[in-house]
Amino acid sequence: MGKNIEIFTDSNLYGDDIVNLVKEYACPKCSISVYDANCTDPNVDMHSKVSEYGITAMPAIVLDGKIVPTEKLARGKFANMVHHFFHK
Repeated sequence: MGKNIEIFTDSNLYGDDIVNLVKEYACPKCSISVYDANCTDPNVDMHSKVSEYGITAMPAIVLDGKIVPTEKLARGKFANMVHHFFHK
């Protein structure tokens, strides 16, 4: 069964890289949603999701409703972490 993956970005320097890595490592059944703080689409309610998850910095990744700790993204363990979570 696929994971529900939500990526929150603000179009910063690493935003596209993280989106591409998640898409590369995610399983074919995973559902990926990308929320960009700079998006002006009124149909996207990113701000309520940011509040719901308690996101304080971007980029951020949420897997099945649980935020991935930022230190796991920052320590270069991203590929291993993504593979572990997405292929359970």
